[in-house]
Amino acid sequence: MDTEFDFTVVKRYYHISPEGADNPVYELPASRFMSSDDLLTALHTSGQTVQAISNALPGSFIGTSLCKLGLIQLLFAAQYDRLIDLSADNLIYQIERHGDHTHLGYKIKELRSVAIPSPPEQREAFWIAHWQSFFAQFITPSVEAIAAGAGLKAEAIWQQFGGQLTLLKDFLSEHEPRADVLRKFAEDSRTLAERIEPEWFKRRRNPFVHQPRYIENPLNTEEKWQIQSSCCMYDRRENGVKCYTCPRMTAAERDERACAMLESAGVGA
Repeated sequence: MDTEFDFTVVKRYYHISPEGADNPVYELPASRFMSSDDLLTALHTSGQTVQAISNALPGSFIGTSLCKLGLIQLLFAAQYDRLIDLSADNLIYQIERHGDHTHLGYKIKELRSVAIPSPPEQREAFWIAHWQSFFAQFITPSVEAIAAGAGLKAEAIWQQFGGQLTLLKDFLSEHEPRADVLRKFAEDSRTLAERIEPEWFKRRRNPFVHQPRYIENPLNTEEKWQIQSSCCMYDRRENGVKCYTCPRMTAAERDERACAMLESAGVGA
């Protein structure tokens, strides 16, 4: 019997689990991302559920969902010392509506994993071999196919990966009490960012290399929000606007948005 992984956080925030969505309105085996016809249908269907005005927004969302697969592997590796199988042939991409919003995620066909070596040198070598295969066979060709189908440069998707990793690091630093889990996550993510050559991403730079910047939450100045590592294109929808943490937002735009948030909350009225 394989390890019993706790999917509570992963299912809540990443919408990935062996059970999958309760009522998916669309499904596609992840291995079909490289099929142009299937991919265009996935982009169109995903875009409809978020009122997208082009394929750019669903392309961004599906592209970053691929990043989250690697993050889940890092998370469970730190918690259980096992690598969970999230290869393309073991995943089904799903779309599920929830009232005024939509969840894009994956159902894991079969929950299986392998043990990760404990000695640091062996653990690092294990990760390097895994990441090279994982990206070369699944993630990199999928990102390129999704970008092409969405009319984007692949860079627009890759640039979001570093920020996604930082978000998970920050979440764990706040909510994970086990020092050994935090240590292993830090060490393993460092291997991903520093030991995997850019060529495996077909880029000049490893996308997980990222120096985060933070801004204050206007409604709680003691809380800091990370500025995204790249625009997620959430404004590419009907009546869409940039996220408050969008790196494309100017200082004047952010000040205006902060004032609107404070006014809406009745602060200073």
